[in-house]
Amino acid sequence: MINNKALIRRWLKALQSGNIESLIVLQSKECTWKFPGSKKLPWAGKWVGIEKHKKFLGRVGDSVDFTGGGIEFNEFIVDGTRVSVLGNEIARSKSKKKRWNVTFVWVFTVKRGKIVSLEAFEDTETIAACY
Repeated sequence: MINNKALIRRWLKALQSGNIESLIVLQSKECTWKFPGSKKLPWAGKWVGIEKHKKFLGRVGDSVDFTGGGIEFNEFIVDGTRVSVLGNEIARSKSKKKRWNVTFVWVFTVKRGKIVSLEAFEDTETIAACY
């Protein structure tokens, strides 16, 4: 069985490459994603299940330009079933072309070899100001 840190690394690699199918097989069918933020952010909210995750990723793709930036995953902290990923995101809104540079922590929970939750902590005010 793959260890939790390696599982999260594979999931993040699939996310960065846009390989949705590889991403989905690494998580439970009822996996919950929580991304904070105001209604200005089309991806803010709680997203449960594969179909909702596809919708989430579509909204990010429709509204965020990662050209000249991207998402970096800098540190992994493993504590049992939880893996916290510290990173940096540089992107711009497609609507207003405003750029942000924020740090974040994504906290994953893994059970029985599958990701069951992802909760994001980031400066959503800075990102919302770009929309």
